[in-house]
This record gives sequence, structure tokens and C-alpha cells, in this order.
Amino acid sequence: MTSTTQSHRVEGPPKAARDRPAANGFALVARQPIYGAALTVSAYELLYRDAGSARPAARDAREATLRVVADAALEIGLDRLAAGVPVHIHYPRELLTGDLPLSVQPERVVIEVVEDSPADAALLAGLRALRMRGHRIAVDGYSPRVNNPQLLELADFVKIDVAQESRDTLAQIAPGLVRRGLQLIAEDVSTVEQFDYCVELGFEGFQGDFLQRPETFIAQRVPSNRLAMVRLIAALQDENYSVDDIERMVAQDLSISYRVLRSINSSFYNLPRKVDSIRHAIVILGLDNLRQLCTLVALQGFEHRPPNLFVTALVRARMCEQLARAAGTKDIGVHFITGLFSLLDVLTGIPMAEVLDELPLTESAKRALIAEEGAAGAALRCARAYERALWDRAAYADLTADLIRAAYVDAVFWAEQASVSITR
Repeated sequence: MTSTTQSHRVEGPPKAARDRPAANGFALVARQPIYGAALTVSAYELLYRDAGSARPAARDAREATLRVVADAALEIGLDRLAAGVPVHIHYPRELLTGDLPLSVQPERVVIEVVEDSPADAALLAGLRALRMRGHRIAVDGYSPRVNNPQLLELADFVKIDVAQESRDTLAQIAPGLVRRGLQLIAEDVSTVEQFDYCVELGFEGFQGDFLQRPETFIAQRVPSNRLAMVRLIAALQDENYSVDDIERMVAQDLSISYRVLRSINSSFYNLPRKVDSIRHAIVILGLDNLRQLCTLVALQGFEHRPPNLFVTALVRARMCEQLARAAGTKDIGVHFITGLFSLLDVLTGIPMAEVLDELPLTESAKRALIAEEGAAGAALRCARAYERALWDRAAYADLTADLIRAAYVDAVFWAEQASVSITR
């Protein structure tokens, strides 16, 4: 996980970005999910760092935060970037003090303040003013070694890096914070065991890589019905399959057929008339669009996993596809399936190489998924880096930073909309 401090570190553009044509002055904003105990997304933390931008790098933490707010809240729009859930933004001291502390969309924006910030009269007055405007406050980096009670009195959330504290320490501090009415958010959760322990202690929010790492299974294979579904997804990407082939494959699974037709008839596609068969859908949508829709619907069959994993897979698929399209790459289909299947080990619970042995994918797609090789692998590497705000690694072909950013924003919006249309 990228910590709050790291996400707001001010850096100049990496060499790869400096060597590309100048971008159009975009700052880069990514989002990191905060999960609830039910493993659904309850909020997003917005991450910022300059890279590949024509305008100068942010001079300090104040300017970095201002750029996050301007780009996310004003230019992109919080609804498009965060899908209607609250967002957490780290505020430096400079924006919390003074006569008019920075306030934007208080019903949506949770203000994060680092616990070791000096809790003097100016800072406390600024936080009180922001609370009166409707903002909620999160104390980030809480540790019993610091323990700033004045900040806790104004807080709604407390974020604790569980990788830095022992289980005994967590057991000592968590109950007291919960009794004070504070909502606890565990940061840097890397294992399911950590997650389960934090749930026992009363934590309500979770950030980290634990949801995107496969669990360990002993002598367990993917259930046959889900394996058949994955095979269908892979087969749908084969351009040699005819309309009859696709219609026959989809028709073999009643639930998929029903959900495909329901999705096509939703407002997401805004078709001029209703469709009543898979063949009719092919005529109206076109084979490529239907192939993609069937793939998304089939992937929804992994209902035993948190729904946001599905959204993350969609974001990666769309971003890889958009990167390929912007770079003029002909084989866009393999980029889409590479992004979509990049979480297949997490969804199925077995190593990527093993599950790919069961699928009729091309060798280039398999190498992209296993070793991030080739153009599709480079696109997946770029998408993964963007998720983590690692801008120095978020590069693809010779695309400028603004084109990569546009691909990410488009992918987030498309994935959220597609997910709603398919699951409703």
C-alpha cells in the first residue's frame, strides 16, 4: 500500500516522463479504496504526486493538496472519480490554519491530518471550523507513542498502520478508541489474517493489498462451474469464433443469457429498441461489443469474492484497452483480456500460471499475465502502477502523461457504470 505520506511526497518528473513530449499541464490523481468490514468500498483515498507535467512540480504539501482538490473535485468531478462514496484527502497544516481553511464538498470530503502535527490553537481552530462546515476529520498515522489527545477530540476516524504495531499493541489501543466513538481504519493490511484480527478488534475500515493477493489453497481446484465460466470468457476473445459459435456458447448458460439480455436492455446502452435474443443483440451492438459484454457478465459469476475486485478488473481492462488504442496498437482485444484477467488468481484462489493452463488463451496473453511481457504486459504494468500512484512506472509506449491520465479516468468511470448496469 502507498502510505499517505508517500502519496503526497513532492517529486519532479521521472526521466522517462521528461523524455516524452510535454503534457498539457495535468497533475496525476489516483484513488485507493478503503474497504468496510463487508469488503465493499466505503471510501477512496485520493493520491497525488507530480510526474510528466508541463507545469512545475508542486513546491510544497500545500500546493500538492490544492492540485488534488482542483483536479479531482473541480476538473474530473468526485462523482466520476469516486462513484458517489466519500473521499479522503490529506491536508497539510498550511491549509488547516488561517481565517478560512480550505473547504470543498464537505458532505463528501474527509480531511486527513497527521497525528504528529503540532496541535496548537491555530490548527485546532481550523479543524473546528471545518467540522462546523460539515467535514469529518481523520487522524492519520495514530500511534500510542505519539498520542495527541487534542486531535482525537475533534476526530471521527483514526487510521492506524497495522504493519507497524504488534498484535498486543493493537489489542491494547483499539478498544479504548472504539469506546470513544471513533471509527478505526487499518492501513497496510497485507494478509487475510491481519484483516480478520482487526475486525475482531472493532476496526471498520481497511486499506492494503490483502484483497488482491491470492489465498493459499492446499489441493484445491477451481470449481467446475466457475472454470467453465472462465473458459467461456477466454473463448469469447477469439476473433475466429463466429456469431453462431458465440450465440451457442452463451445460450448454454441460462443465467448468463438472461443477464446479458437484461444488461443490453438497460439504460447503459441506451438502445433505440429492446432486444429479445442474443442474435438480435449481435445485430444491434455488433460482435465486438457483445463479446465484451458477455465477458463482463460471465466474470460476475465469481460472486464469492468482494465486488470491488470485479470493478478493479474492469478498470484495468478498460485502461489497457484505451492505452492500446491511444498508441495505435492493432490487437486491442488482448489488452482488454489481459487487464480483465489480471486478478484471476485472486478470484479463483490458485496461482496465475496454473489457472491459465486451463484456458484457451494465446501465448502472448499468457506471457502478459504471468510476466508482464509484450505490449499487453506493458499496458498492465502501467495500469497497476497508476493504481498505486507510482507515476515513474506508469508509462506505456510513447504516450504522454495526460493521455495516460485520460485513459485512467475514462476506465474508472466506464467500469463503475458497466458494473452498475450488469449487477442491477
